Amino acid sequence: MSAVVEFSPEKAWQAAIANLEMDMSRAAFNTWVKPTHLVDFSDATFVIGCMNSYGREWLENRLTTTLQRFLIGVMNKEVKVRFVVCDQEIDDVDEITQEVDPDQEDSQDNPIELDIHYSSIRNYLIEPSRVVRLPVYYLRWLPYVGSQMIFLIMALWQEYYLASGGKARKGSCKVAVRAERICQWAGISRAQFFRLLQPGSSLGWFARKIDTDHEVDKRSGRAKKSSNKYELFDSPLTPGDAEDLKAFLLAHGIQDSPQSALQLAVDANPKDILHYPARLPQEEFDKMIPHYQTVQGVIRELIGHRLDGELGTLADQLADRLLGQGDFILVTWYFLRNWLPVLGADAAMFVLVFRNLCYFNDETGEIRDAVWIEGGYQAIANRLGINNARIVANWLPAWIERGKRKDELSDRTVEEFSRRQRLQDLIALFVERIDHRINSEGSYSWKFKVQRIDPLTPQHQAIQQAVSSLFVKSESHGVQDELDSWVSYLGNDCAGRPRAERVGSETVKTEPKVVLRLSDLTKDCSEPLKGILNDCFATLDPEAKGCFETLLKILKSFKDSPKEKDTSSTQDTSILLNDPTSQSVAVVTDSRGNWSLDKLLVRADKKNRQALLDQEKNALPFVSWVIHGASQANIQNPYSLAIAKLKENPGVGAGGASERLAELQPRNLARLIEQSFTFYSPTDQNWRRLFAEVKRDRIRLLADALGLVLDIEEETGWMSN
Repeated sequence: MSAVVEFSPEKAWQAAIANLEMDMSRAAFNTWVKPTHLVDFSDATFVIGCMNSYGREWLENRLTTTLQRFLIGVMNKEVKVRFVVCDQEIDDVDEITQEVDPDQEDSQDNPIELDIHYSSIRNYLIEPSRVVRLPVYYLRWLPYVGSQMIFLIMALWQEYYLASGGKARKGSCKVAVRAERICQWAGISRAQFFRLLQPGSSLGWFARKIDTDHEVDKRSGRAKKSSNKYELFDSPLTPGDAEDLKAFLLAHGIQDSPQSALQLAVDANPKDILHYPARLPQEEFDKMIPHYQTVQGVIRELIGHRLDGELGTLADQLADRLLGQGDFILVTWYFLRNWLPVLGADAAMFVLVFRNLCYFNDETGEIRDAVWIEGGYQAIANRLGINNARIVANWLPAWIERGKRKDELSDRTVEEFSRRQRLQDLIALFVERIDHRINSEGSYSWKFKVQRIDPLTPQHQAIQQAVSSLFVKSESHGVQDELDSWVSYLGNDCAGRPRAERVGSETVKTEPKVVLRLSDLTKDCSEPLKGILNDCFATLDPEAKGCFETLLKILKSFKDSPKEKDTSSTQDTSILLNDPTSQSVAVVTDSRGNWSLDKLLVRADKKNRQALLDQEKNALPFVSWVIHGASQANIQNPYSLAIAKLKENPGVGAGGASERLAELQPRNLARLIEQSFTFYSPTDQNWRRLFAEVKRDRIRLLADALGLVLDIEEETGWMSN
């Protein structure tokens, strides 16, 4: 006679665990199976507890059938397996003790408070640590769905994570979000948002609308339609990549030996499986019904059954490798909220694509921020999913003039040229074309210089310069404490309120703008502070939305650390009035530390000197031409160039980075020149755009032309390449 061994549910489950441990890889077993436990056995069903919903879904998809077959054999009867998520709680009966630190116990009632001290005004405005993750793989979706849809998907995921508050999932993790906030992240209007959500749109590749039902309104007790509900898809595969993956696996015998084919795919270079750059969509793509595709789904379709055990593990590894699950482009909140609406989706994605091609080598210190693009504008248009390459060409200044424009243009044409020029100027802050070459087939390749750090918007740049100047002047006049008191009063009573409600200020509404007067606001201030404040606000645009409030917030943030205030008008210098540089620039500045055209022209002949003094309102155009001339190796005398250019076109500066550098105070420009001769090279974007590859004798020529006597001359001497 043979004895029948009966297994209790607990022993049966332990036997199943031991069996899985022998069949699965150690990593997969330790990650997904080992943390499980038997919660209950009733109605012939094993209820298995999992740590989280991800573990539950992984086990359900891969091990349900395997476990049921094993447990049926062990229990000798039909049984089922069900996975649930269980909170890890310690029962009172558990004999677990833990020493508690009294200080740690008190900290639960007195939580730690955290704040951020920003090193510069620029960082306060940009908040560079606030970022949104854009999966690099999404760039492969651009030819299929375009930039606007990718920004919308980013916005949906960002708002999901913010609304969930970083809490761990417990089963379903549904959150409610507002359409307005999604629009803000995506840089679109509410009307655009709902158009993109229409059935049949390309959103279907990334999300699915769930049929809504009706619910009872808690206030009125009446039935109402539920909110629109959408389910976001994780890691969708492009249609082209799905076809490439299917072809590779079939060619390597997945239907005969699934495990061998998958292992071969995991070990292969992704470029041996997928097209690089992304394959362009087929002509009939627009007629396709959007549907969710994954690496696991393609494999399951080819094998003909669910994936479990080693096949499931290999499928996950292949998905991670092809989709680059850990590869992201970090996009700042500042870029999405301030630059995306101004640039537009395509131009903004143009910037992000080029930034993705840059890198920093932490072993050699090399920064790659110059990128060659083969194939000309058409290659860029293909990457972005833009049908007309001329759109890309219009973002950049013409490399070769195609002929003279008509003398008379229609108002519409003038407006279009003006809009195009504004966009070109803004894009040039991020990406600048610096070189080209022509291949044997006659097509162009372009070289671009990429700014890897977000620049300030024009409005924020004006605010930064106003605050910097305010700090410098208040310190030089000895009214810092009075300024701090004024900021404290203003911050409590006025900051954040609409202009018409501010206490102590007077607003006069005129058509079509609002003029802010400081007569009442500064009536209790001393004359020096009153003059400084009026000078500060005179540089700002009173019509700019939030301009006044932003300035006040910066002042309030920096007032408690006067010794560490950023008094610079650039992102990387911090210059106080007692800095030695202030003496080195005194020969070319007026009493307020600004450029003096009279002193700059002391070397010019009498006729030219008098002509420029009569026609020029300030020194900035002259300085900008000197800077431009020094940055060009073929110009021997930048000083003479500046005189000639202004005689030809009075009041017109060199434009671009040269003009922006000319707007710096002389001491700030002197500091940039000094830094270029030291170990700490300047990081100012405008300086690097002009002088990053310029020899040091040209930088010395710039200092000489502007009459700057630098301290570095006395300490280390001039150096030349």
